[in-house]
Amino acid sequence: MKTEDKPRGGGGVAEVRPEIDYPQQNETVGPGTYTFRVGAPQAADEVDVSVDQGPWKPCRSAAGYWWFDWNEYDRGEHEIIARARAKKGRWLVSIPHEFVVG
Repeated sequence: MKTEDKPRGGGGVAEVRPEIDYPQQNETVGPGTYTFRVGAPQAADEVDVSVDQGPWKPCRSAAGYWWFDWNEYDRGEHEIIARARAKKGRWLVSIPHEFVVG
């Protein structure tokens, strides 16, 4: 997971943003159903993903990760981004990942 530093007043506050574990950056995945895996802060109570700048879709939590089963796609290049709700309702956003459905 990546850390985002936000200086406030006399010090800095580090926040952990979600990270897309799978698919990996520039990975080629096969057609059919694909399950995304997102790592997020333990304190996150909600994680969503967006594919190709589409609507946010909720993930499910299991085994210490967040998961989303994706089956609404075409072959070709795609982009996924994740967001996690942090304390006080603030959303933390991942770095986008590009991947290919072959």
